[in-house]
Amino acid sequence: MLNVGRTASNSLGHLLRLKLLVIAVLFITVPFTTVIFCHSVLSDTLSIATASNFRPVLEQLSQTFSEQQNADRESHQINISSASSGVIYAQILQGAPFQLFFSANESYPEKLVASGHGDAKTLATYAIGELVLVSRHDATSPKEASPKELLLKAKRIAIANPRTAPYGIAAMEAIKTLGVAKESQSKLVVGNNIAQAWQFFHSGNADVAIVAASLAYLAESAAVKEQQGLDTIDLSSFLTSPVRQSRVAIKPISPLTQQFLDFMNTPVAEKIITDGGYLLPIKGKNITP
Repeated sequence: MLNVGRTASNSLGHLLRLKLLVIAVLFITVPFTTVIFCHSVLSDTLSIATASNFRPVLEQLSQTFSEQQNADRESHQINISSASSGVIYAQILQGAPFQLFFSANESYPEKLVASGHGDAKTLATYAIGELVLVSRHDATSPKEASPKELLLKAKRIAIANPRTAPYGIAAMEAIKTLGVAKESQSKLVVGNNIAQAWQFFHSGNADVAIVAASLAYLAESAAVKEQQGLDTIDLSSFLTSPVRQSRVAIKPISPLTQQFLDFMNTPVAEKIITDGGYLLPIKGKNITP
């Protein structure tokens, strides 16, 4: 059973569940949120911390994993908490009881391995994210406005906090590469994490947002229904390197943790990741539905 403020019907298809979860992300205003997946009489618990941008996809991964485990009559509970990667990293150093960490970059998991908190054998890149500039259709804007033109015209630009969020760091890099850092400085509306930055844009408190492509990708259908068409521009060419997202297990590793890591390497899990708007490491391309 999936609890995200309300109970989702088990009859919902994977894609519909994922899109509904994304809508829930739009209203995050606190650093941490928790989702619980329960099956039968609990015999094991897995606590996962994830970067906010990956939370909707991780919830779908956890749901599918739980369904498979339930079919094998193995009961468990999965708790998912989300925040910016830097906040989670600091929490783990302070003893937060997480067993898996899905970061929005590679450096935080690597640092946890170096500090002895993370298990080196579980360190791996699980997805490659893309950075996009999102704006609303505007009759006064040029039909094919460039990222630079949109940023110069915008009154408020939403980004994640570059001090703790990898996508915030990437956003600042893109802004500097575009040559509008000085002009954009006073316009920045900074969210605690990428989900809050998206909320600023979604609620109308920002004219444009520089966020993970996955959030914009999964929100497109909702925007169409609200008749608020969105324009997205890929900013990958303005970054020195792609946003590679890594994960690591926190010591000691439980059997349930290892089972979830094994599941992450299956074609089913990979398809959920690519359907969520990410690229796969090594393969570097989306899986064709």
